[in-house]
Amino acid sequence: MFNSSEDLVVLKKIGVQCRPQRSPRVIEVNWHPPLYGCIKLNTDGAWKSSSNKAGYDGVFRDYSGKVMSAFCSNLDIPSSVAGKVMAIIKAIELAWVREWKHIWLEVDLELVLSFLRSPILVP
Repeated sequence: MFNSSEDLVVLKKIGVQCRPQRSPRVIEVNWHPPLYGCIKLNTDGAWKSSSNKAGYDGVFRDYSGKVMSAFCSNLDIPSSVAGKVMAIIKAIELAWVREWKHIWLEVDLELVLSFLRSPILVP
């Protein structure tokens, strides 16, 4: 429901049940640069269940925040976790090709991190 407060007052007076939309929760997130000589890699993946389509992306930045490289792709895979894992695989491939040896990988899902720590968990 995207009505103004005046609209809600009018609707309430004529007996219409109104359930205002909750305000989004705001969480402050800060990006921290890597040390000099390192490259920080942020990746993400997403999945839309209705179309069973997924996508992933990533960005490499140096100590000053300068973008060194970025990538994105669409996939036919079954979950957002798979998209996040594919983003990491692609990022590692790109870092290897560019001979970037000192990488700080940042992921947003503990499950993906557990896959990296214990490859036996990967389906």
